[in-house]
Amino acid sequence: MPELQVILQALAAMFAGGAAASGWTAAVVVANTAFDGLDHGRADRMLRKVLVSAAGFQAALLGIAAGCALFAGATIAGIIAAVAALGFLSNIWTLAPRRDRAPEGLKKKNSTMRVVAVALTLMVTVTALTAAIFAVLGA
Repeated sequence: MPELQVILQALAAMFAGGAAASGWTAAVVVANTAFDGLDHGRADRMLRKVLVSAAGFQAALLGIAAGCALFAGATIAGIIAAVAALGFLSNIWTLAPRRDRAPEGLKKKNSTMRVVAVALTLMVTVTALTAAIFAVLGA
C-alpha cells in the first residue's frame, strides 16, 4: 500500500509544519505585537499566557506528526517530531508559577523565564520544521 505511506508522510509534514508555524506565530508575531502596543507588564503576561496555551496544541500536532511519520516509515522524522513535542511541552514547565521566594534584600526577576521560553520556542520551531522536511523526504 504505497498510497497510504505517501498520505501518512504528507500528514506528518503537514502537522509538523503547522506546529512550526504556530511556534513562529507565538514567539515572534505575538511577542512583537504585544511589546509594541502594550506596556511591559501587560505584554509580558500576555506573551506568557500565549506561550503556555499554545504549547499543548503544538505538542499535540507534533505527536500526531510523529505517529504518522513512524507509520509511514519515516523514522528520523518521527523521532525529531517526538523530541520537538517534548520541547514545546517544556515551555509549560519553564513558565510554571514558582513557589520559591527571593532571598531577603533581592528582587525576584521573572522576565528571565519569559526570555528562556521564547528562545526555547524558536529553537523547537526550527526542530519542528526539520521534522516536516524529513517527513517530506520520507527519511
